[in-house]
Formats: sequence, C-alpha cells, structure tokens
Amino acid sequence: MNQKRKNIVKVVLYLAFAVFVFWILFPFIWVFISSFMTQRELGVIPPRWIPHEPTLDNYRSVILGQARAGGMHGTTTATRAILPSMMNSFYISFVVALFNCFIGGLAAYSMSRFRTLVNRSLYLAFLTSRILPPMAMIIPFFILFRRTQMINSPWALIFSYNLMILPLVIWLLKGYFDTVPVDVEEMSLIDGATRFQALFHILLPVAVPGFIATFILSFMEGWSEFFYALTLTNQLTLPPVLAGFQQMEQINWNTMAAATVLTVIPPVMLALVLQRYIISGLTAGAIKG
Repeated sequence: MNQKRKNIVKVVLYLAFAVFVFWILFPFIWVFISSFMTQRELGVIPPRWIPHEPTLDNYRSVILGQARAGGMHGTTTATRAILPSMMNSFYISFVVALFNCFIGGLAAYSMSRFRTLVNRSLYLAFLTSRILPPMAMIIPFFILFRRTQMINSPWALIFSYNLMILPLVIWLLKGYFDTVPVDVEEMSLIDGATRFQALFHILLPVAVPGFIATFILSFMEGWSEFFYALTLTNQLTLPPVLAGFQQMEQINWNTMAAATVLTVIPPVMLALVLQRYIISGLTAGAIKG
C-alpha cells in the first residue's frame, strides 16, 4: 500500500512538473509557430496549431524591412528592418556587460577584502541606489545627454545602463568573493606577490563562474531594457522597435512573432556558449579550493 501511494505521488509530481513546463514554454512555442503563419491564417477561429501554408515572408519582412501586403482592409504595411537595431542592442549590451564586470569586479573585491567604514558606506549607498525607480533618473539623464549632444546615440544608453546595473553587479560579485577563502590569497602575498597579482592570478581563475553569471545578467539587462531606450533614443535598440509593430489600426502579430524569435536567439546562444565556461570554472574552482 505504501509503495502504491508512493507511485501515485510520483505520477502526480511528474504531471505537475509537465504542466508547469508546458505553462512556461507554451508562449514561446506559440510565438514560434505564429512566425510562420500569414496574417489571415493567424486570425482564424478556432486557431490552427500547425500552419497549413508555412511561409518565411515574416522573417524576410523583418530582416529586410520590406513592405508587405495583407494588412487591414487590404492595405499594405511596411515593416522596419530589425538587423540594425539588433546590432546596436548587441553592441550596447556587450560593452555594458564588459564594463560592469571590470569595474564591478574591482569594487566588489575591495569591498569584500577591505572591510572599512568607507567601504561599508559605499556598499550601502550602491544598494540604496537600486531603490530609485528608473523614471526618477530619466530627467537628469535626458538633460545631461542633451547638453553633451549624446541623445540618440549608443553612449547615452551605455552610460545610463552602467549606472543602473553596476550596483547589482557589485552586490552579486561581493557575495561571490565573500565565499572564496582568503587563505590562498594571503599565502601568495606572503610569497611576495602584490595585491593585483594575487587578484588576477589567484582569485580571478577561481571566480570565473561568478563573472560569467554576472556578464550574462548584465547583458540580458541591457538587451531587454525598454524605458531608457525609448526616451533617450529614437528606436535605436530592439525593444522600442518591437513596440513599433503595434500601429494605430492593427498589430502585426505575425511579423512581431518573427521579430521576437530573432530577438531571443542572441542571448540564448550566448548562454549556451558560456555554459561550458561556467562548468569548467566551477570544476577549476573546486580543484583549486
């Protein structure tokens, strides 16, 4: 009886897990399927789960920015090419992630290893700055970038994203540095190494997993940010461009679905590529520890 009850509990847990996975994956699956449908087929009731006439016109439209017939009342809708905005998003997000890992890593290391009153105050000040909503900072940013003639430029977003993401990066890396034993560092200092040599040759190889996770998080924050990109630029990055698919008369759901699929590919590929380095970094850290 106990074995039968355990089997029933196991089946219920597996079913609950399957429902949860389906609930998480279904929106993206439907977006992927919709990207191969025509606008007429997408509006059919009841909905079709498999396209009867799959087409690549939606991807061609969002990649090349071609005009496409079949809008509301037989009109022709023009779709903006997303490749320039995708390149801008990748460039901005990569620079932001790189800068945050470098500056945030140095700041987190000093706050972890030198527990002074000044460092504690700075650490609390950085954490407190995360309480401010993005809307509270947009007016000073807008005035500053307008006077420096950086409105509608990638650097306006790079500077604003850095100030917004850096406190989170310092918090994450400081917590990671706190878990790394100080003994190996102190032994290298006794052997004659400088503080920077101990940091770059001893601590950083062990802290690779933390830096990789922080890099991915910073990249995703910059890749998906919408409010600053909409206010400080004229649809320079992907999120405002995707919002532009919603027009006055209609929403181009099929082209928006194709653009969404293309938007998801770069961060997913980045996570898959860096996953190997996360695993190797964890293994190297365990061996050195």
